[in-house]
Amino acid sequence: MAKSESITLVKEEVLTLGRLVETTVYEVTRLLKGDRKADLDLVEKQEEEINKLCLEIEESCVDLLVERESSFGAREIRALVSIPLIAAKLERLADHANRVARFASWAMEDEIETPEELAAMAASVYHMVQELLLCFLTDSPSKAKEILASDNQVDYLHDVLSKKLLSDLGQQESARAQMRAQFLFCARFLERMGDCCTSIAKRVYFLSTGERISKCR
Repeated sequence: MAKSESITLVKEEVLTLGRLVETTVYEVTRLLKGDRKADLDLVEKQEEEINKLCLEIEESCVDLLVERESSFGAREIRALVSIPLIAAKLERLADHANRVARFASWAMEDEIETPEELAAMAASVYHMVQELLLCFLTDSPSKAKEILASDNQVDYLHDVLSKKLLSDLGQQESARAQMRAQFLFCARFLERMGDCCTSIAKRVYFLSTGERISKCR
């Protein structure tokens, strides 16, 4: 099999992984919006599949790099080095999403109203994941920059919600204080999901151009 074909196959595996993560984040968004048709079981089922596929991608890249008869160019080497890191970030993103999904499902079962900022953060991250898949598929440096800039919305919502929840935390009764703490954890996980998206966007930019890029503000 030609070198370019081998790398294309690995990139297709990353897209498959990315689509699984996209579905996971979509279900998290639905759960945070209180949609009772959202599927927590699907999120948990996909977690194992995502972990397995991430390892397979890493092994495929290592196998290609250690083939003595292969002489890859700079761009191909960047791809083989970057792809396992991208897969690992997607896997980490899904881990965070799984934690948020479990809390959101529990809150919905107990009829606990979640802050609207959490659903808005999840929706923003979901859009970032969609754009990431397109960015990776098209190898687009400009799209990578757009994704970096869009994380500002996630950070903004995180700051707004954190200030709101912490403003009078010490004056709340124990049960409400604990609930607010759970909301804060969820917000932090969603903020980290946005960070994972920016890390992947930076890596795609490097894969495409060979240059490093800092987060856009």
